[in-house]
Amino acid sequence: MPAGYSGKYHRLSSLWRGFLYLSFNMMLWRNKHVHFNFSSLTSLVFLVLLPKNGTKWILMLHHGVLESRLPDVLVRYVLRRCDHIVYMNEAQYTSYRLHGVRGSKLVKASSYVRPVPGTPDTVFQQDIESYCAARPTFVASGYPTRWYNLDWCIRFVGQREQYQLALFVYGDGPEKAEIQKQVGRCENVRVYWDQTEDNFNYALSKCFHYLRPNTRDSFGIAVADAVNYGVPVLASDVCPRYQGARTFTLTTYESFENALLDSLNNRGAAVASEAAPVVPFSYDLIQ
Repeated sequence: MPAGYSGKYHRLSSLWRGFLYLSFNMMLWRNKHVHFNFSSLTSLVFLVLLPKNGTKWILMLHHGVLESRLPDVLVRYVLRRCDHIVYMNEAQYTSYRLHGVRGSKLVKASSYVRPVPGTPDTVFQQDIESYCAARPTFVASGYPTRWYNLDWCIRFVGQREQYQLALFVYGDGPEKAEIQKQVGRCENVRVYWDQTEDNFNYALSKCFHYLRPNTRDSFGIAVADAVNYGVPVLASDVCPRYQGARTFTLTTYESFENALLDSLNNRGAAVASEAAPVVPFSYDLIQ
């Protein structure tokens, strides 16, 4: 939630409650903008039957995932229903165009909002403070899929007992069992499953270094958050990164290892970034 936001906030317990809530309110919001911020194209199924009733729809896919099991004809139908679509990088722009979206509908902006101080759980706060105080602690995060290369982070730290890793993993995925197996062999790696945003951000603000060796990514909000916390970052260059993050060209584990060793050897040195300044979303962009 952006700092200074003063509007209403409703937390709904299920997708269907959300659908019913929006279906009812669409009847009241004629001529207003409704902003849908989803993680992937699959979420578009939510918009198939939702009535518009004169509202203006804005769509943003903040994870940048543009692959879906939905039929292409269905994806095209929903995208046509949207009045404005926010894209974060050129890969997203190209994908939307291939799905038949007119260029005039597309607006470039970032999904990023600077982190605001939250309140971590007391038990978690004590645990992570104690853990980070023991040794220089890397933080890595993501879903248990091959795109995140979390096993690389485990491997790097597992071979270097002077460091440790706090790994934040969310949800289920094909790599979950393998991650658990690898972590079981490493005394200096600890996994935190499905933590709250406040807990993760607190750990991120306290860590020694944040790692983001993704094979696929759209922006990496945690990368930007870490930079704003003053934490060094190493991230793959598979997408535009927040200014201040150190990037590397991802090819193999060795490319990650060499880049991280170089980053550690030059810790504190200024990071030259070729990334364009982040353009925050504003409703002025769609007027």
